[in-house]
Amino acid sequence: MKTKLVLKLVLLGDPGVGKTSLISQFVHARFKHSYQLTVGLDISSKQVKLNDGRTVTLSINDIGGQARFAAIRHMFFKGAHLAMFVYDVTRADTLKNITDPWYKELMEFCSQPNSTKSTIKIALVGNKADLEDYRMIEEEEGEELARQIGANGHISASAKENVKVDDAFKVLAQSFFDEVES
Repeated sequence: MKTKLVLKLVLLGDPGVGKTSLISQFVHARFKHSYQLTVGLDISSKQVKLNDGRTVTLSINDIGGQARFAAIRHMFFKGAHLAMFVYDVTRADTLKNITDPWYKELMEFCSQPNSTKSTIKIALVGNKADLEDYRMIEEEEGEELARQIGANGHISASAKENVKVDDAFKVLAQSFFDEVES
């Protein structure tokens, strides 16, 4: 019997950036126009076929972005293999907040002892790319932040239009194996 590999993925970012919408589009192929507050944690899963033909299951942890959950958020980081930081391309503050509190908080709980290096693979996703007329964050700004935080990629996506949503999740899952096997 073949062992089934499950990778735990946490999504982090400010409230309203579209974390839940990205997950809904990826897992269920649907988009809801109404805003849904994630209270604490919501878990979904989906099998993903990677470029090399291997199939993995992503256990996707949608972590509430509201400040009131800050005290308990770290409990959901335990055992995470992957992290996706999500910002809204129409709200500049959501990109600035990736480094502090989101990245800082994750590194506090997922870094190797006596090191600032993380054992977790990360990606940066700029959501709501379909709102080009309202864009406040240029692609280059996202790419620069991705380099600064050591992300395994930066993707501009649209949960609403289903643009590059699958790519964001698959690229991140593939990055787990790229380093392990190199």
